[in-house]
Amino acid sequence: MLSFESSGKNLAGIAVLGLVLYGVYGAIYRLYLSPVAHVPGPWFAKLTFWNEFYYDVVLGGRYTFKIGDYHEKYGPIIRINPFEVHVKDSDFADELYVGASKRKSDKWPWANLVNKLCDRLEEYRDAGKPVTMLYAYACLTVDVISEYSFPEGYSYLDQKEFDREHYDAWMAMSKMSHLLKQFGWLYPFLSSLPMWVTKMSSPETYIVLQQMLRLRLETAQIVNAKKEGKSDIKQWTARPSMIEAFLDSNLPESDKTIERIAGEAQIAIGAGTLTSSHCLKHATFHILANPHIHERLMNDLERAIPDTDAPPNLRQLESIEYLVAILYESLRNFHGVTQRLQRISPDQLIHYKDYALPPGTPISMTGVLTHDDPDIFPEPYEFRPERWLPLSTNGVRLQKYLMAFGKGSRQCVGMELGKAEIMTALATVFRRFGRKMSLLDTYRERDIDFKHDYFNPMSSSQSNGLVVKFEK
Repeated sequence: MLSFESSGKNLAGIAVLGLVLYGVYGAIYRLYLSPVAHVPGPWFAKLTFWNEFYYDVVLGGRYTFKIGDYHEKYGPIIRINPFEVHVKDSDFADELYVGASKRKSDKWPWANLVNKLCDRLEEYRDAGKPVTMLYAYACLTVDVISEYSFPEGYSYLDQKEFDREHYDAWMAMSKMSHLLKQFGWLYPFLSSLPMWVTKMSSPETYIVLQQMLRLRLETAQIVNAKKEGKSDIKQWTARPSMIEAFLDSNLPESDKTIERIAGEAQIAIGAGTLTSSHCLKHATFHILANPHIHERLMNDLERAIPDTDAPPNLRQLESIEYLVAILYESLRNFHGVTQRLQRISPDQLIHYKDYALPPGTPISMTGVLTHDDPDIFPEPYEFRPERWLPLSTNGVRLQKYLMAFGKGSRQCVGMELGKAEIMTALATVFRRFGRKMSLLDTYRERDIDFKHDYFNPMSSSQSNGLVVKFEK
């Protein structure tokens, strides 16, 4: 009996010793032997992911700001976790992110949705009710993307009150992004629960999962109909759509699964809704908060669009240089994707100045730090559309530093759609109401400025949103 107990204690001791030695070796390797050990940075970030966990999960999306502090201390290239290298050098982005193709269209079939938004705003104006514009813009962007992607849009603009439930659900999921990143098993676990359990424990997750189920069913209907050669497939896909593009693309058939296409649609709706609506929120605030910007834009819109009932096309809008400058400055100022963007070179060294980073090293940059780089954008906190003018010189030169839609080959495929949507909405809303719009209990520090990185930028938790009053 004694021998058995002694053997058990010895085995336990050996196990503990093994764990200690493994931990010591892991620490030594990460600090001194790793292929990126020569890259500077705080030792605790090199050693463990708990530093990132603390700032992003415990403090709520604050690691992006801390990375900026680390760069101030350690220089333009740093390690921010045991494996990842981060670079703060605005001119390095084009080397790290390989370019992507662009596609434009002069006429967008969803322009009528912007007029529908304006009709809804008129209802609020006539009733003397202020509008929380982020919800209004979110309804517009969901309807645009869903109509662009599927045979029938979601018609959120038709709801009596601007839909808040789905937007709030998406933002709640966005807030979970850091937790899901740290614990990769969490989302599959939540998805595997019975719906009634999810609805009780996490109503926001339930709403998102319900939307995903709807997307999958709609995708399956179209994919199966096309495979079976049903005649009504053309009726379902009469407009250019993302599903049609996938099905007619040169992708291998193994990539044209219902799950893949529905997943891409989910990303497009989620990311596109948050990006475009937040950019519209920022643009609207800064136009209304700065009288000289407001007046110049209104004068340009009234000259270019004399008839308020005739929706402008994209060519008209692109000819209004100040409107385009406001678009670019809004994309810079609200940042778009605030999470750092990683790239990994699988088989080539990446060189940055005197540093050689081996293949397989995650290397990232953060659009926020580029957009706020005073060497590129003097007085970056100031909203100055004029910095982009004239578009033919300054605009072209500065566009390479915009990372609101990502960068390179994995840049958002809906970028041109998003830019057209933002310009069309701004031009139409301000042309119809611009002289009769004013801010109501909305302040930049509390309601607009970027305070938390949840993949998407979020303002203070105390924010009341962008509230606008419309007068007759």
